[in-house]
This record gives sequence, structure tokens and C-alpha cells, in this order.
Amino acid sequence: MRKLLCRAFLASTLSLLLALPQPAFAWGNQGHEAVAWVAWQQLTPATKLRVLALLKKVPALSDEIPGYAEWVSQLPTGLSTDLQNEYLFMRAATWADSIKHHGLKDSDTPPPGITTDVNIGFSDDASHGYWHFIDTAFASDAESTPTTPIPNVATQIAALRTDIASSEGDTLKAYDMIWLLHLVGDIHQPLHATVRYDGGSGDAGGNLVKIKLPTTLFTTFKCPTSKFYAPRELHALWDDLPGSCPAETALAPAAAFAKALPKKSDSSTDPDQWAKESFDLAESDAYASPIGPTIQPEDGTTSYVITKAYYDKAMADAKDRIALAGTRLANLLNDNLK
Repeated sequence: MRKLLCRAFLASTLSLLLALPQPAFAWGNQGHEAVAWVAWQQLTPATKLRVLALLKKVPALSDEIPGYAEWVSQLPTGLSTDLQNEYLFMRAATWADSIKHHGLKDSDTPPPGITTDVNIGFSDDASHGYWHFIDTAFASDAESTPTTPIPNVATQIAALRTDIASSEGDTLKAYDMIWLLHLVGDIHQPLHATVRYDGGSGDAGGNLVKIKLPTTLFTTFKCPTSKFYAPRELHALWDDLPGSCPAETALAPAAAFAKALPKKSDSSTDPDQWAKESFDLAESDAYASPIGPTIQPEDGTTSYVITKAYYDKAMADAKDRIALAGTRLANLLNDNLK
């Protein structure tokens, strides 16, 4: 472990880091697939048929970015047709993360002067990292905070929702839809709706807040099909509360997780409201004790130990948000997908 740097140097280092693209995943594969499972149960038969027709338009962009044909080939054997379709919809919800850092131009910062992205579909060579979150800032003291950048996840959900209701071609509409499957999940992850400022520096949605996970909580992040992983940053902890399996093997665990979620009835259609809900949860719960300042104290402490009480509250929040995201995604598709 690196020696603890002096506060002044660390502050300047964090400022430099924030000028660079930061990781922006929200929910792991299991979380996004769980959102999709909840939504699938609430789609109308006509919407399901339309969704499946559009999914067939999703191409493979590279070996690391599979499309519909590859998703089909990676399904477990012996599934019924209904379960195959359900799993394909769930797998599609992870596509927008698969294009990050795999050959496409990647940035978590909107290009200068851009307020609305032109949608060109699967030929787009940018992965639009800044579509995944909304950096609404808050500070633990009286310091000033920057304005919220745009485009962001809320503006993109609104734009893409309009697109899928339009008369655009099916290939472009498939691109719009597959992004929506993902972004509606993203906006419901509390740390994708905020950035906390402390000592003049932002924490990149919790990515710069180091944590330690007690061994008693290790099993909650184990995946039987992959190497053991324990989150080391606050953002990663919240991402992987529903599980941390790879996309192709997360389907059954994600479905099991989703089946146990509380049922939600919701008619909200405003992504700004969804973002505000997540922001409030981040402020009240994600940054609650034992989480402290982004810039660590000079007493040798380099991370915050996650307590069982903190974990239990975070998990309850994650279950509630995923259930709500799934219901809202179903409503969005039933109402707008033409």
C-alpha cells in the first residue's frame, strides 16, 4: 500500500485525476440484468415482440462487444423459448457497459460546447461515458460547487424516449432502446446521481473514496464462475450489491435476485425526478457513517471499513431502486416503443 501523502499533495493529485475520465459503471452486470428481469415481467405481449425484433438488429462491434447472435450462442442449453427471450432482454441491458474501454472512444466528460448529442446509432465510435450519470454536486461544508454538466443520464433518457416513439428506422431505434435498457438502471444507482466535494475536489461519484470490506461480508460479493472480487471503492461497492458475475453467467443469479424484490407500482415518467431521488439517497445513505472525507486524514487511515449496518442499509436501498427502475423501464417501453 502506498504511503499516505500529505493532504496538500493529495488534494492537488485528486484535482488532476478529476480532469481525466473516471470509471462510470452503475450496478454490475447482475444489477442491470435484475432491472431488466423486473421490466420484462411487466411488458405487454406486443411490446415484448417489438423489443425482440429490435434486439435482432444489434450487431457485434468486436470480439469484446458481442451482439444479438453472440448473446444467443452464449445462452445456457435447454432453455424454453420464453426463458431464452427473457435472458436475451436481460443480457441486452449490459451492452452499454460492454462498449466502454473496448476500442471505442471513451470519455466521462462531455466534449466542449456539446449540449445535445447527435444520435447516429451503431456506427458511432464513441462510448459516451457521460451518458451514464448526472454529476449533481454537493459539499459537506460551505464551499461552492460546479453546475451539473450536460448531456447526462437524465437528458439522454428523455431524448432516447422521444426517439423510440418516432418514425426513425429500426436499426437506429434498436440503438436507442438498448441504451435505454441500461440508462434507466443507471439513473437509479445513488452514486450515479451525485459527486461530493470536499476540500475543493470532487470524488467522481464515490470512485475516489477508498473502502475496506470486512471478511464477514466477502461472501456477498463472490461469484461462482469468476475470480473472487472485493470492491475497494465506495462506487464499486454500490455497483455490485446485487452481485458481481460476468454478463453471460449473471443471468440466473440476477433473475433469482430480482424475483425476491418488492413489487412496485409507479407512474412517474420524469427522469429528473428519478435522479433527484438517487441524489437524496446518496447524500443520506451512501455517504453516511462510516464514510468520511474524500481526502483521507493524515493519521495513516487510507480507507473506511464498511460496517454490517451500513451494508444492510445499502442493500435495502439497492433492492428498492432496482425494483423501481424495472417498473419504470417497463412503463417507458410500453408507452413509447412504436
